[in-house]
Amino acid sequence: MKKKMLFVVFSLFVALSSFAQSKFDNWPEMKSFHTTLSQTFHPAEDGDFKPIRTRSHEMLTSVKLINASHLPKQYDNDEMKKTLKRLEKETDKLNAIIVRQEQTTTIMKQFTVVHDVFHEVAGMCKGDDKK
Repeated sequence: MKKKMLFVVFSLFVALSSFAQSKFDNWPEMKSFHTTLSQTFHPAEDGDFKPIRTRSHEMLTSVKLINASHLPKQYDNDEMKKTLKRLEKETDKLNAIIVRQEQTTTIMKQFTVVHDVFHEVAGMCKGDDKK
């Protein structure tokens, strides 16, 4: 049963990762943010906070670039813009927590918020190839 559950979780992770990669191939700013997020969030889940501690400013710069650039036509709508602004706000909070050298539990709590908002963005990109 445990092996079956691990297989399901792994399969879901692979499917979501390939979805995010393929959807963001034509959105280089978001692809860059996603790369940094995945290279820092997953180690933090395992207790390794060094990647996010050293790259939080990079991630903040990346999301600011997303909001300063033109969105791909299929994603250029008010709901997406609002969610991207929230992603920037939450990433800024995360960076501030890291700069203040707060506890790992505080970092992980805010990092999870950033991760969840990113997945809202990814979810908003579903089905864009049908337009």
